[in-house]
Order: sequence, then C-alpha cells, then structure tokens
Amino acid sequence: MKKIVITTIVLTLSLALFGNYDFFPENPANNADRPYSQIHIPFTTYEMNVNNSILRFDDMLMFQTEHQLTNSEKSVITADDFILDFNTSYDLLNFGHKYWNFDFGFKSFGNIEILDKMYSNLVIYGNDTNRPYESNTGEGSEVFSFWRATLDYAYPKGLSFGMIPGLFPENESSSFVEYLRDMTLYVGANINLDYSMMYASIDESSQEFGSMDDSLYYHYKAHFKYSDEGSVGRLTPSFGFGVKARIFNGNFYAKIDDIFMQLNYKNLAGGWYDKYYRNDLLYFDEDYEAIEETFAEDDSTRVKNRYVKFSPSVSVGMDYMILKDLQIMAKYINNQHSYKNGFSFGAGYQWRWLPVQAVIGYDENIYYEFKSGLIFDRFEWETGATFYHGFFRYGKGLGLSSSMKIKF
Repeated sequence: MKKIVITTIVLTLSLALFGNYDFFPENPANNADRPYSQIHIPFTTYEMNVNNSILRFDDMLMFQTEHQLTNSEKSVITADDFILDFNTSYDLLNFGHKYWNFDFGFKSFGNIEILDKMYSNLVIYGNDTNRPYESNTGEGSEVFSFWRATLDYAYPKGLSFGMIPGLFPENESSSFVEYLRDMTLYVGANINLDYSMMYASIDESSQEFGSMDDSLYYHYKAHFKYSDEGSVGRLTPSFGFGVKARIFNGNFYAKIDDIFMQLNYKNLAGGWYDKYYRNDLLYFDEDYEAIEETFAEDDSTRVKNRYVKFSPSVSVGMDYMILKDLQIMAKYINNQHSYKNGFSFGAGYQWRWLPVQAVIGYDENIYYEFKSGLIFDRFEWETGATFYHGFFRYGKGLGLSSSMKIKF
C-alpha cells in the first residue's frame, strides 16, 4: 500500500507540467493585448479537485489488512465528521481570436457528509447501554452540475486615467499624479449562459437509536430531492467585468463576475424515507415479532423549483517581474464555484521552453499548487497538481488540471 501511495504521488508530480504563465486567467481584460489566436484541443482541458475532512494520504496506510489501529490513528478517525467535497470542470470548446474568446464546458460540485464522528466513536469504542443516540448524518449534503458558455471581450486598445476629463489636471506637477494619468489600462467584460443539469440534496436527515435494558430500537428519516427523467433545467445569464493596469514591471488586476448568477432546477423528484424498528426484549412470547415499518414517498412529491444562488465573485491582485523570467504574484479571490479561494502568493520562472510555477494559498485550509509546462510558438501543454490541507503525503485532497492548445 505504501509503495502504491508513493508511486501515485511521484507520477502526479512527473505529470505536473503547466505552460500558462497567466496568474489571472479569469480576467477578460487579459485578452486586450493578446497577440495571437488560439484553440484548445477538445477533451484535453479539465480540472478535478477532491477533498476530505479527516484523512491524509499517509493515513490510508492504517487500513491495510491485519493492521491494528494505534491510539493516535483512532484519534484521527474520530476527530471530526467525515465530509467529502469535490468539483470538476471540463472544457469542450475553447477558442478565440486576440481580444475575444469563447468557452463552453461542464461543471459539477458536491459537498457530502458521509459519516458523523459519533458513528466512528461507536465503531471503535462501542456504545453505552441504556443511552439514546441521535445524529443528523447527511443533512445538508448537495450535488449539482451545469453547462456554462462564456464569451469574453476586451477592448483592444489601452486606455488611461488621463482620458477622464477633470480627473487629473494637465497642470499638475506631481510625478506620481503624472504617472497615474498616463498609466495604461485595459478593460474587458464577459457574459455567461448557464444551463442547470443534475441536482440532488438531502435537506433533512435524522437517526435515533439505542440499546435499552428492555428493548432495541432505531428510527431513520430523510427528506431528499433529485433530478429524474421528468426534471428539466433552465438557461440563466450572468455577467462580469475586468480591468488590468500596467504598473512599472507588473500588472494590477481586478474582476467582478457572476453578477445575478443563479441555477434553476425545475420539477425535481423528492420525498421522505422513514424506517422504524423496535424489538421489546421484555416479551418472550413465541408469537412476538419485532416492529418494523418502512415508509417511502417518492414521485408523489415533486419540487417545482430549486434555486442555487451565487454571490458575485471577486478577484483582485497583481503580478510583478522582479528579475528576468522570474515573476511573483499576490492574489485574493472569492468565488463560490472555484476550489482555490482566499489569499495566495506565487512565483514563476521560465527556462527556455520549460516554465515552473508554484503557489501557496490559504482559504479555510492551506493548499499548495505546482505547475510547469511546455511552451512553444504554436503549441502549449498545461497541467498541474494541487495538494490541500498539507504537502504531499500530508495532504487531505488532490487537484489535477491539464489542457493543450494551438496558437496561430
């Protein structure tokens, strides 16, 4: 098992090639001074991220056959609820000419509570007699997907603050004000069209059980929604704006996107599942039977509309070339359908056709991103690896990304 984990990590790093030096690919203003046209090779552009709340890669070794758990390993398993979250993004079409670009792809997201830490404690340490147990495992879990088409446009000419009448008077002698007045600005905008696809959620969930002196019982209830053959999606628009300003040997970036974004899932199936069991141990009559009832209501309950709403996403930061071919960056991003949010800092270096890029970021937990790649005049290959919560074997999640594009 250990060899398999180490081999997987080594292969992941050996494939961690990323050729795009743009630290702010989400900003449409970047295309204003793009000197080429491009098209991504279909099915080569993707990003996948998966994360969990308690287990590091190194912890997987504890589940080997005949391995006896140590006290420290038991504390890891019982420390928190076991939650799995993921997102994926696949570009089916991505092409553009200089200052405009079109992207069409598929996105999916999930956040699932698999196991309450109470159950982990019961499995390892056992339960107490004559004590009722209650939990809400699974409640709030949600999985959804949608198609997105995005058209980016950047004004192909540089602007300046000096073009705004009265903002910086011509007779101002301050060198700083003169620099601001003549600073080159690029602006861009994008419109998104989202079509909701699949949806599933557990809105309510409860489990009650216990081993009493006179009985055994459990009661499980769940209220759920999900897409079926009768469900349909809806096309909804959103839009955004971006600006890029050149500052000495670097650039400042700002973007707001996903304005008015929401997904609408219509005519979802749903209902209740309710199961009850009781075995009264006081009765020893040979005709006595345990009470067991199951109630499931499915298609008889339809959900007319389920909305998934998003706050506008924000991205702000800058990059700077401190030495020849050595670039640094600082960035803040808040995007509900991005996996890398919060503050991040990075550096990139290019040696001939081989660039190397590294980023460290912090949202709720720390993450490390490594990118490198192949850059030629007419072709780029991009791929990368990200470790969440920790570095290499201490990570609790992994992200992989890749793409290939032709420039002309």
